[in-house]
Amino acid sequence: MMYIGIVIALLAGIFISVQGSLNGMIGNNSSVAAVISIPVAVQMIIYFVVIIFNGSFRNEISEIFNYNYGILLLIISAFLGIGIMITLTISVMKAGPLLALSIVVFSQLLLSMIIEHFGWFDMAVKTISLSRIIGLIFMIFGILLFNKK
Repeated sequence: MMYIGIVIALLAGIFISVQGSLNGMIGNNSSVAAVISIPVAVQMIIYFVVIIFNGSFRNEISEIFNYNYGILLLIISAFLGIGIMITLTISVMKAGPLLALSIVVFSQLLLSMIIEHFGWFDMAVKTISLSRIIGLIFMIFGILLFNKK
């Protein structure tokens, strides 16, 4: 089962890299707001079609209302998603895809380590260890090596 998670995570990384690069490329010739609005609108249309034609999906959505603050948390998540697209697009435009995305991955690892350490968002607690800190330090060196001129 873990292998499926690994493959899906690799796909997510590919999707983020390609989307960020495409948005950055187009954003250099347009505004960031215009670049973000089209993918968001297309996503809304796709989700709307899925909701209309998939009865079980409608039931799954209704289950969200049974979770404490489920809708509120997902609205916050939506704003975070827009923030991701805006910041990723701008960072790729200004720093290039390799530097931007390597820093994104570093910041994700750092915050994920903190989230696990404190068990935030109902995550299993995994304490910050020396090996994890060393891994982050190596990541910093990797970022520097990737971007050495």
